[in-house]
Amino acid sequence: MSKLTACPSLTKTHPAYDGHTGAMLRDALEALGIVHHVDQPWRGLPTEYLVCSVPGRAQVWIHCVADPSARTPEGRRFADHYDLPTVALRAVAAMVTDDESTRFVFNGFGDEHEPTASAGMQAGQCAAALAEHFGLTMSEPEYTCLHCARVIEWIEADGQGAWHDSSNWIGCVDGESLHAPEPLCGWCEDYGLIEVFDDSTDALKGHTTCDNAPCVARRIMRSNQAERERQAAQAQAAAHECTGPLCCPPF
Repeated sequence: MSKLTACPSLTKTHPAYDGHTGAMLRDALEALGIVHHVDQPWRGLPTEYLVCSVPGRAQVWIHCVADPSARTPEGRRFADHYDLPTVALRAVAAMVTDDESTRFVFNGFGDEHEPTASAGMQAGQCAAALAEHFGLTMSEPEYTCLHCARVIEWIEADGQGAWHDSSNWIGCVDGESLHAPEPLCGWCEDYGLIEVFDDSTDALKGHTTCDNAPCVARRIMRSNQAERERQAAQAQAAAHECTGPLCCPPF
């Protein structure tokens, strides 16, 4: 009679984390061209910060506040850190100390001291707030071709346009495919919305706003920039003085 031996269970003992705030924050900051590095100002504490800066401006320090009810697989509470599992995040915060004061550049807490959005949304909102604080403007994103990976740009011609590469070619290197832009956001394909399907029937139930951090950051920064341009145009129009009957439409 053979002796039965116990075999190890193949069941995972700890669930895998679905993401970390450090990667989300880095991606969102890089999408807006914000220079950042990691710093640990107090060597006796485990807290590390993401530090963002532009020349001539005070540095902005980003950290993430851990949810006090969240626990590690070993049962310990999470310490505040810039790189937390998203399941343990309570809020993202960005602080600056300059000649004026010490203040929030971004505060992920709402009026009731509760998180205002998901981890991805907070990371994107934080990056956009830093871009606004530093006075950065949104540059045109660089697209690469989905087929041949060459850098392409959209060129208008006679009311229509096409994607061209640096050699002014519309077609890919293989000569069979037209250039097509690779989406900047792999979650929503740059549409800003994600389709939501029913778990049982796979029927389309609706849409939800994409909360991929770089997508959120670009969306907010574009909106802020468009609003500034609108206000500037409005102020310019209000300050304009007509010089004659044919100066301004309608004539």
